[in-house]
Amino acid sequence: MLGGFSERQQCLLELLLRHQGGMTMEALASSLKVSKSAVHQHLNTLERDGYVIRKALRKTGGRPSQLYALTERGIHLFPKQYAWFSRLLLEQLLERLGSEEVEQLLYQQGRATAAGLLHRLAGKSGRGRLEEVVAIMQEFGYEAELREGAQGPEIVAHNCIYHDLAKEHSEVCTLDMGFLDGLLDRVFQQECIVQGGSACRFCPLAVKGDDKGNGN
Repeated sequence: MLGGFSERQQCLLELLLRHQGGMTMEALASSLKVSKSAVHQHLNTLERDGYVIRKALRKTGGRPSQLYALTERGIHLFPKQYAWFSRLLLEQLLERLGSEEVEQLLYQQGRATAAGLLHRLAGKSGRGRLEEVVAIMQEFGYEAELREGAQGPEIVAHNCIYHDLAKEHSEVCTLDMGFLDGLLDRVFQQECIVQGGSACRFCPLAVKGDDKGNGN
């Protein structure tokens, strides 16, 4: 079941998922056994919220009919097994390459991901750079914030976006380290959730664009 939607809206979304080429209002009303005006009301709400989009008119022998389809946001409402797929890949890599080489691979992948985001840090230094890194982490799904610690600014993540996978295979944490090192030059991890910490805390040892590296 999809949270935040009425039972009728969920059924409508499921129909559109099964017919990704689009469905007419008439076809939706017939499948749901409700009036077209009821379907129209639900479609307006879902379209307003970005879950449904109008597609090109379907040309038939008679009057052209408007098609409705799910947007990417609508498709992402439905469950996906990314964690299961990631676990399969990681376990195969560990079996073939070993823990140390997988850590190196994940670290380099983290740095490569960071390299594609460095343009967002251009012209920023010190605290401004750290704040932008936190914003990037939030976009990735981290509940992250910038705090002032005993040794200076710290990036604190209150969740691990691959918690279950990292708990089974600690090598995954090197992806974070590579990512943050790539953005901030060098980072020391003071605390880790999957190792029993209350959060993941990262202390930048140097901040690119700031010779003092003190975040001021």
